Amino acid sequence: MLERKVFGLVVLVGIFAGIVGIVFTNLLHVIQHLTFGYSAAEHLSFGVGVAQASGERRIWALLACGLVGGVGWVLIHRYGGKLVEVKDAVKDVTKEMPPITTLLHSTLQIITVAMGSPLGREVAPREATSALITWVMRYVKLTNENRSLLIACASGAGLAAVYNSPVSATIFVLETLLLTWNVRALSSAFIACGIATFVVRLGLGDTVQYDMPQPAMIGNFAEFAVLIGIIIGVAVVLFDKSQTKLPKLDRKSPKMIIFFVIAFGLVGLMAIYFPAILGNGKPGNQLTFAHFVPWEYGLGLFAAKWAAVLLAMGAGAYGGKITPSMMLGSTLALVVAIAWNFAIGPISIGLSAFLGAVVFLGLAQKMPLTSAVFMLELSRFSVELFFPIALAMGMGMLTQGWIKSKI
Repeated sequence: MLERKVFGLVVLVGIFAGIVGIVFTNLLHVIQHLTFGYSAAEHLSFGVGVAQASGERRIWALLACGLVGGVGWVLIHRYGGKLVEVKDAVKDVTKEMPPITTLLHSTLQIITVAMGSPLGREVAPREATSALITWVMRYVKLTNENRSLLIACASGAGLAAVYNSPVSATIFVLETLLLTWNVRALSSAFIACGIATFVVRLGLGDTVQYDMPQPAMIGNFAEFAVLIGIIIGVAVVLFDKSQTKLPKLDRKSPKMIIFFVIAFGLVGLMAIYFPAILGNGKPGNQLTFAHFVPWEYGLGLFAAKWAAVLLAMGAGAYGGKITPSMMLGSTLALVVAIAWNFAIGPISIGLSAFLGAVVFLGLAQKMPLTSAVFMLELSRFSVELFFPIALAMGMGMLTQGWIKSKI
């Protein structure tokens, strides 16, 4: 059972995460509007706002993003405390996350994603919430086990807050951070993620990330699920391999600023034709889930997003990989589904893209259970989709494991 003191801190974690989610979401939207020249009064999505901006503006926005990110992270690495990832802090509580440096680091992630960085925004609220509870724990006597528990719950609550997804965030804590499913961990994660979602809904409302009607599950969708699982299993292995080839750079060197500006300038050039690669990946998913693009453009989006993510990471940028992974999966699945329709028979293209997003995310981020529930929470689609998700995810995991055993 939870001690009274630990219970109080779990509740505080949820409150912290909710406040962070509200602040970061509003900051994200303000910077998006300023950078790409559209207003909140227009009620446009980021994808539409970016698409309406001129190609020239996209390039200048990404050059500015590279400059801001380059200068910001060089300063953080030169003068701030040593950055510690959440996973490392959970595994070894002696590796404390420096609160002020981590808050600045997470805020910079939100700023760069809002300015068009192709990485995700979900790591920022996770790290910020973990940093805040780390600061509180300096003044509270706790066991190492409780410290790990609170940092993990803070990370999950941050995810729940930014995506309005309490159940999948709870599974995320258990599946990827604590690696246990005991009652103590489960109840703590549920409470923290539930409170975080409650606080965010008070401030921002009950938002749905992908607010669209669910496409019908028609045709030989089970057979398609098996095929797309295998294909995405191969793609994820290749994506992982491509990341290992990125250069190791001295993040404290002012030369990093030049690399940032060049890398993000190249992303801006690609965005002239593929504006949906900008931001975390939600604009691309909105296009594929609704089947608004042909296969040629979908394949181009897949390649451009892959290249953009590698350019950003290679330059030294920070950010999440959840929504970028989803976009890679959705664009690839869209292309495969269109080919399936031509060769075999009709299936829903949008639902196929959705399935691809689930599987790529689950495999790439090593969180298959979290991914399955997460995508349904983001879309409010029916749980009937668990059937093809199970088939595709299982085949993808087997394929990924088999390839890794051979290389």
